[in-house]
Amino acid sequence: MKKPIVSVLMTVFNHQNYVKNSVKSVLSQNFKRFEFILIDNGSTDNSTKIIKSFKDKRIKKIYLKNNIGRTKCLNYGLKYCRGKYIAILDSDDIAKKNRIHIQYQALENDSNLWLIGSNYNLINTSNKKIGQSNIDQNLNNRPRKIIFKNLIAHSTVMFRKKLLKKIGLYPKEFQYAQDYAFYLKTIKNFKIKILKEKLINLRVPHKNSETLRLYKTNIINLEEIRLLTWSLKNLKTNGLEKIMIILNIFIKYLKVFKNKFI
Repeated sequence: MKKPIVSVLMTVFNHQNYVKNSVKSVLSQNFKRFEFILIDNGSTDNSTKIIKSFKDKRIKKIYLKNNIGRTKCLNYGLKYCRGKYIAILDSDDIAKKNRIHIQYQALENDSNLWLIGSNYNLINTSNKKIGQSNIDQNLNNRPRKIIFKNLIAHSTVMFRKKLLKKIGLYPKEFQYAQDYAFYLKTIKNFKIKILKEKLINLRVPHKNSETLRLYKTNIINLEEIRLLTWSLKNLKTNGLEKIMIILNIFIKYLKVFKNKFI
């Protein structure tokens, strides 16, 4: 096999009900020059068995005995990626057949573009469409909405591998918002964009999703406060953005204190 142009990275933890369709959606891409880095992050259900059932030379399977956490697993997987571009897909989401091709073309056609996402359809646990995103493509318009809310679904992301040398890996100090922190580090000096096409079927939080587990804690609010504070200190913000950041920090702290007394 020739050196891959795109590396697709998927980390798996206890997604036995979804991982099969997620893997199939990668293998059925109409873009052929890719490798598939598939990491079983210490699953305790049948996910490992399902992963082992796939026989495809494009897949590099890695099995971890114990769960090392989402952020550490992503960074571990990035070290195996050989492609010019790196695409992410979570193990409960489904990529459209032309996902890699469209994003590859977008990055090839704009040398100033370093990271892209896309719009998406929302699906439930039965694969039924229940919604969709229609996000403004231009993330550089002020006030920049991405400073106040993570607008990029992680499963829609593709970026230049060279970006890792510029800004580093996913910030290890984040348990939930590692992807959001990565985007903010990128937008500080590099152009990012959300494509108008809906290239992913994105699964809503379910009982086996890390997002749902963390919603029951204050981790999400506390990490978002840290990112707002980081943005205030590190991004070139105008007066309106500064006011909005401070207001959002205040609101997040109110949520933290409210959750402590519930």
